[in-house]
Amino acid sequence: MYSFKDFASKKAVIWIVLTQISVTVVISLIVLITTNAGSAISAFAGGAVGFLTSLVYAKKMFAPKGSDLKTIIRSHYSAEAYKLAFTILLFSLVFTQYKEVHALPLFATYIATLAVYWAALIFV
Repeated sequence: MYSFKDFASKKAVIWIVLTQISVTVVISLIVLITTNAGSAISAFAGGAVGFLTSLVYAKKMFAPKGSDLKTIIRSHYSAEAYKLAFTILLFSLVFTQYKEVHALPLFATYIATLAVYWAALIFV
């Protein structure tokens, strides 16, 4: 695939992922302060699923400048397929490897990272 340095949208991608990481850390700290470490770890795991899959999508989605519409759409569909597969894999790992997982903070933080992604699509 192509390098990020070839694209003008590099800053937007970095901003989205860094914001998702920031939201993950903030929510995890709030959960740690208000509940317990197990819930905070679950919150961080949910956020990590969100920002790691965004990285996978960003890496696979880019097409060279001037690409035809078919190439751009193919890149998008491919990136979405990779993101979905990676999301399933990461959630499977969380549920099989972390036996003390707390579902509410896990999914709440995951959804918060998705909200960052959706908002960025509107504002960036």
